[in-house]
Amino acid sequence: MKTLVWITHSFRLDSRLTSRLEGKCTFVYYSPYYFAGPREKAILNSCSKDNLNAFYQSLQDFQDQLAAIDADHTLAVYKVSDPIKHINQLIAEHGFDRVVIDLPLFGMWKTTDPMQITVPFEFVDSDLIDDECRNMTAKSRWMSHTRKMKEYKPHRWNSSIQPNPIKELASLYPDHQIEPLIDSITVINRALKIAPTYGQTRDKHNGQTRLSTAFQNGTVDPHNVFYQIAEQFQSEGADFTKNEGPHAAMLRQFAFREMTIIQARRSTLTMESDPEEWAKAFLTEKSYINLMEKTNPDSNLEFQDIVDANTGDELIDQILRESYRKGVMPNRARMFFAGWMFYNAPTGFEALQWLIRTFDCLLLDGQCPTNYVQCTSAMNLQYGKVMLLNRHNVKALLNYNVEE
Repeated sequence: MKTLVWITHSFRLDSRLTSRLEGKCTFVYYSPYYFAGPREKAILNSCSKDNLNAFYQSLQDFQDQLAAIDADHTLAVYKVSDPIKHINQLIAEHGFDRVVIDLPLFGMWKTTDPMQITVPFEFVDSDLIDDECRNMTAKSRWMSHTRKMKEYKPHRWNSSIQPNPIKELASLYPDHQIEPLIDSITVINRALKIAPTYGQTRDKHNGQTRLSTAFQNGTVDPHNVFYQIAEQFQSEGADFTKNEGPHAAMLRQFAFREMTIIQARRSTLTMESDPEEWAKAFLTEKSYINLMEKTNPDSNLEFQDIVDANTGDELIDQILRESYRKGVMPNRARMFFAGWMFYNAPTGFEALQWLIRTFDCLLLDGQCPTNYVQCTSAMNLQYGKVMLLNRHNVKALLNYNVEE
């Protein structure tokens, strides 16, 4: 049996995807820039050089890992406007018996229809720790995962996978010099080191695990890392029946990430979807109306001010400068930034658009359901208004200068 494996996001050897493969396999990648909807294409065309570097590095690393196992293992990269049609051509030309699709982070693009594939196909989800878990609260979800500690087995490359090379027709980055940004081993080691204090440091710029960058770029398997961290907590005496303490603070974040991925997929929302579609899906009716009707007639703010970290508000500018430097923005800073945007952008809807665009184009962990859901949810009314966190507390938390 010959299998065509459509890689979309799992740029790593040790994943649920590769552990389930066997026999002759051909790995292919299709650049969404050529087939995704116009909004996603625009994002890919306008994101920062660092953002591109992080992604291209992921792709290159996976190619190098495959070649290190066997010189005949290659990742064929294609630039086509209709990947399903192209897959059917490969099936006819090379006699593939089945297609395995590495389920994308958001879910399948609306511009593609896998039902048109001419041989049996299946999806493999490598972004959920346990793709059979149906619990949808952070507490019940992470506790459900830890109850399986005894049966935990890390995802690994299946050594029975055999190469079945086909000609690579295109390079994804012919004129782009890759400058490495993500060292997956270092990221994992940092996460393990910082785990015991994560509950106290996660809202600070220097206290994050920075796992999100690796997750969003597909270089680290969340299942493997979750259980590595859980095993470390277990060895230190953590009580996994309690939703409190350092272990809960850390493990809840994995659950929240899974929940936003599932929510986006259930709502059939992707990067192709306009922020208004996300707002309709994740805001209450009253909050949605408030967002769409909100105007700030005295606002002179432009998105370029966000890009330049020159908004005229020193705290916001500090948050942006540090976020650009690290590539990520802490949750508390994001919450303050979201509220500030609502009250300072020309309109409420532009606030949401610019908020999402900041993560998608300027940071390293933005093009994912988690940031879309959280950016949108920040526009929900709380006590009759969009929340704006205490300015003084945010400064203190982020270790910025606090005005007494």
